Amino acid sequence: MRSELSPATPVTRTLRVPDTGGVRRARGDVVAVAILIALPVLVFGIPALAGHSVLPGDDFSQNFPLRVLAGRQIRAGHLPLFNPYIWSGAPLLAGWNAGAVYPLTFLFAVVPPAAAWTLNMIGTWAVAGLGMFVFLRALRLASLPSLLGALSFAFAGAMSAQVAHFGLIAGMSWVPVQLLAVLRLTQTRSTVSRLRWIAALAATVGLTILAGEPRAIANAVVIVVIYAAWRIARLGRRCGPAAAGVAAGVALGTCLGAVQWLPGLAAVATSQRAANAAALFNSGSLPNRWLVLMLVPDLLGGSGSLGQPSFFASYNLAEVTSYVGILPLVAAAVLLGRFRLRRRPPEWIVWHVIALLGLVLALGGHTPVGHLLVHLPLYSGQRLQSRNILVTDLALAVLLAYWADQPLGQRAQRFLRARGWRRIDPETALGVLPPLAMIAVVVTGLCWGAGLLRWLGTGVTAAAVDGQLKPWLVPYGVLGAGAIAFVIFGRRLPPRPRARWLVGFIVTDLVVFTVLGVVAVGAGLGRTAPASSPRAAEASRILSGERPAGRTPAVRPAFTLGYPGRFAIYDPDGIDARQLPVLGSPDLNAISSTPSVQGYSSIVDGRYATVTGSHRATGEGQDVLSPQAVGHGALDQLDTSVLFTVPAYLITATTGSGPPAGPARSGQRDIAGGHQTTWYFGTSLAVSKLELADRAAGRDASRIRVGLLTPGDSTRWFQARAAGASLLAVRLPRPVTGVAVIAQAAGERIRLGPPSMTGRHGAVFVADGQLQDALVPPRWTFASQDGPFAVFVDHLARGPLVLEALPGRSASGASVTQLSGPADEPAAAQVRSPHGVRLVRAVAAIPGWSATWQPADGRPVTLPVYRAGLVQAVDVPPGAGVVTWTYLPPGFTAGLAPSIAAAAIIPVLLLPGRRSLRRRGRRGPR
Repeated sequence: MRSELSPATPVTRTLRVPDTGGVRRARGDVVAVAILIALPVLVFGIPALAGHSVLPGDDFSQNFPLRVLAGRQIRAGHLPLFNPYIWSGAPLLAGWNAGAVYPLTFLFAVVPPAAAWTLNMIGTWAVAGLGMFVFLRALRLASLPSLLGALSFAFAGAMSAQVAHFGLIAGMSWVPVQLLAVLRLTQTRSTVSRLRWIAALAATVGLTILAGEPRAIANAVVIVVIYAAWRIARLGRRCGPAAAGVAAGVALGTCLGAVQWLPGLAAVATSQRAANAAALFNSGSLPNRWLVLMLVPDLLGGSGSLGQPSFFASYNLAEVTSYVGILPLVAAAVLLGRFRLRRRPPEWIVWHVIALLGLVLALGGHTPVGHLLVHLPLYSGQRLQSRNILVTDLALAVLLAYWADQPLGQRAQRFLRARGWRRIDPETALGVLPPLAMIAVVVTGLCWGAGLLRWLGTGVTAAAVDGQLKPWLVPYGVLGAGAIAFVIFGRRLPPRPRARWLVGFIVTDLVVFTVLGVVAVGAGLGRTAPASSPRAAEASRILSGERPAGRTPAVRPAFTLGYPGRFAIYDPDGIDARQLPVLGSPDLNAISSTPSVQGYSSIVDGRYATVTGSHRATGEGQDVLSPQAVGHGALDQLDTSVLFTVPAYLITATTGSGPPAGPARSGQRDIAGGHQTTWYFGTSLAVSKLELADRAAGRDASRIRVGLLTPGDSTRWFQARAAGASLLAVRLPRPVTGVAVIAQAAGERIRLGPPSMTGRHGAVFVADGQLQDALVPPRWTFASQDGPFAVFVDHLARGPLVLEALPGRSASGASVTQLSGPADEPAAAQVRSPHGVRLVRAVAAIPGWSATWQPADGRPVTLPVYRAGLVQAVDVPPGAGVVTWTYLPPGFTAGLAPSIAAAAIIPVLLLPGRRSLRRRGRRGPR
């Protein structure tokens, strides 16, 4: 029997009209997903194929080498727990920065390092973009607005600028997926679906923790907790299952990451950050006035592209960049204009709250509540608060998507219909404020550039960079004008042209920001060298003119020089920073398996840092050491055989002749009768005249011999003469090439000031550098030069294993032989002693070490490992046997069990969802 339904019946219309909107939505989603996958492949894959992997800044000097080491240990069948190559032995997993058990790190165990790194970068940015896109689509926003929001989050602002800090980006990349899981947990009523999203939330929370960056964890907590509380509160009395689901997901994810955070917190508790000082917290807080960089990101210099001045302020460009584009700021302002006090506020208002909180956290100690923020859990032990701007950037990207989905609110539409386009509605008035502010900053920079830079407190001579900077402000002025035009006139455009205009503008904005604020295209004319002390920089400049052209050899990596034991580098001012990677400065030395007493990772044992000076209290510093530790033997026990430094830390440039007036910083010496002292140059210097300060020059002239130590290790002696009441001088008939000045006294003790040497071209150098009193015989002697670096050898360095007598006993007849492990880090040693002996091992005494004594004719015995200065010691019983050392970071065992349990539970929670997914796939999208 035929149905009698009329053509006007809704059922008949549904049967006959195809759902073309659904097809368009599906096509839009496919295109968006393809773009978000293709972009990371192009950005990171193409340079890698050309042999130039994207490895900027800390990625090159820290994140990459630590992951290479972790992959090497995993491939060898070992847990990646310990790094023997930095800080004289340091935690690898518990040190956080390596992301040692992050799943993508395992790629370093199976593929070449460069390929593994590139896959990590591609995967991270693909997850960030796709996660944000799917989350925005789940908010019922259209495909194009969701794509624009995903692009702004993943490829602009701090996510793009912080490319040099991989752990931070890797951890943050999972936050959009966490938000998606929270959203679904507050929407679903199905038990199967709820279990599936609990598993998704747990997995992504665990991955953020395993990425190894505490700052990413803290930021994720702020974003996810606030959003979850917002979503749960909107459910009212029906919030119970959603709240329980979110809590279960976070708890399970915390368990998954326990293998990272439990050992990590234990390591932090014994590190230089254990005190949680306010100075550490405040270091790196974003200055209040620098919020204008959210409008013009290269106001203080940029990436150095195409002749643009590089960032010249006293901070770091990546750490202060938060520009996600001008339209996200427009979106925040426009949407704020739509807010009305209602019983049920709009969904998007929570992102204004999150954005504001991110700004407060980024300002850190520069806010009135800074003294309270320093006590916040997860934040109190961290520095570089400016990185919290990632919270604001993510919120602005979400607000952009909301606004792009509905550029005009209902009130604005009614306003346009009633008054036409000649009048500006309140939303539009608010929307033009951010681009007007951008244009105002650009105009101020063009007209009052030096004054603006001084107001911002850049710490540089503003006039020196003002002229170079101005042309590069213009692109942002143009973008501001374009944004105003879109806000005012774009509302009159039909939807399709308006969408094209919006896409073109955002893409242009991203390209300008990337070129001027992230990636250097060509060398910048204003590129600034690392900050250095004026005297050291001047000495380095003049020394380059003293060296014969073409005579300076290229730098050789430290591991090729053949020195046993550990090496150290002293170049805190980065005078030869470009050569340090070639030398193999920490943490790069992990790749060549060359041990060092220093490191670049974020934490180091607190006592070790204090004694060696190898890590500053506020967290900064690379290739830093305390001159006192160098000179007084603290490095000897660490088996430090060689130290590299720059001659500018030994001799400094001066003007005129003779030593500088007033007391010198260093280089003053008291010489007893019959003894001698040495001042090293750190380089070969052709000397035509020598002068030494001596208050009793007339009396001492006949009792002083002055020699020049030649590069061939022989000494040419000269008799000093009084050149004044307080000046001894040696005039040479012709320039003599030397590497040091030696003074020998006869009779009573003599006090001399630092020698002054006149060089080949009349330049005058004084031996009063920072290391002049530290690098002296018999401990240190000048060995050679390695490119611009002076190489000094420590003759008093102790070996990797040293035997000492126990109290009241004799060490006579005792012997030790290393059996296994690297030469600088013995893993097992055979010991023989008739009376027992103390065995000192030149590895940093950090928590987690244990030792076992296996006598030749008995059962194994556990020996306590205790601190002997900076290194480890065990007391070995009488007889013959083998001592074996084992490292297990505190908290590892406690963290491993919940991590394994969570890793087993999460897949089980996902299993019930498979059949449900197939049913939903047959029904089609809702």
